Amino acid sequence: MGRLEMKNVCQKAGITYFRRKVGGKDVYIRLPDPADPNFALAYSKLSAPETLRPAYRAGTLSALIVEYRKTSEFQLIRSEKTRRNKTRYLAMIESQDGHRSVIGCTKPLVRRMRDRFMDKPGKANNWLSTFRGLLTLAVELNWRADNPASGISPLATGEHEPWPTDVLENALDVASPMMRLAIITGLCSGARVGDVIKMQHGWHDSHMMQFVTSKVVGKRGKGVEVAIPMHPMWVQELSRVERKAVTLLYDRAGKPFSSPKAIQERMRALMGQIGSPNYLSNGKHRLYSFHGLRKNASCYLKEIGLNDSQIGSIVGMTPATIRHYTKRQNALRIAKGAARNVAKGEIIQIKGGKFFR
Repeated sequence: MGRLEMKNVCQKAGITYFRRKVGGKDVYIRLPDPADPNFALAYSKLSAPETLRPAYRAGTLSALIVEYRKTSEFQLIRSEKTRRNKTRYLAMIESQDGHRSVIGCTKPLVRRMRDRFMDKPGKANNWLSTFRGLLTLAVELNWRADNPASGISPLATGEHEPWPTDVLENALDVASPMMRLAIITGLCSGARVGDVIKMQHGWHDSHMMQFVTSKVVGKRGKGVEVAIPMHPMWVQELSRVERKAVTLLYDRAGKPFSSPKAIQERMRALMGQIGSPNYLSNGKHRLYSFHGLRKNASCYLKEIGLNDSQIGSIVGMTPATIRHYTKRQNALRIAKGAARNVAKGEIIQIKGGKFFR
């Protein structure tokens, strides 16, 4: 992300942002272009001390956020990551729109606020989900009669597609040794990138990798215990990389990765290098992501005959998620079976046409 010669202002892909620390994490608020006459006013408002903003005026979104933080829906969030993300989006709404009245939030206004993040559909949808929850509370508190965010559809983000064979082969051919290991670990384990960077040598032998997933599943408030049979390809790749850290993967300094960001950035660069984009319905391209390898692993396990519960136990997903991830693989398997039956069927003549027996 680039930097302008102004405090807390930076640019990315030609878009100007104001950077603010919220809960120890950077939050980026979109600003007008520096050449825009409204830039100076927007910058001065965001630069003003927090105490100068009318943060908790009755009937405003800021006041509603205060009430929301008291609810069981927020207080009983068990996942630390979910709580952190929810807190981040609440702070974003308060910072940008906390002065607005709850009753004045119309559907067109909510749509315009969401569309400030249209260049990042995932962020826009997370914002919309958080805002919808706030206005649901407003209805329950009788602050307003309806929820204008409830009828607004999320932006299309596309699927995290499984990697085709040619993309996988090309990526492995040009990837650095560490990225090769990352890709093969994702492919053979079906694990999320956040879990892949945490995997340790002490968690496996030459046959099995065992750990608890970092993502909380269900209402238990903890991750899922998984035991992943280690494919020979994975074991062989591990033997090729020098062991410098307790984790399988490490950065250029030989230290464990502190977050998935570095791997994801290298993955995007790698995809750009091999030139293998897939396209969304809006015509924009999305390079194959690390998460797509999770689908590759699920589809492979489905191909060798494991059921949804068995696959879920290995990769730490629910059977319903496995069915979603492998739905096309199931359709292909059913179609192949039907094709065999059709090919050996005997066509008999009946009234009105032909029929397979």
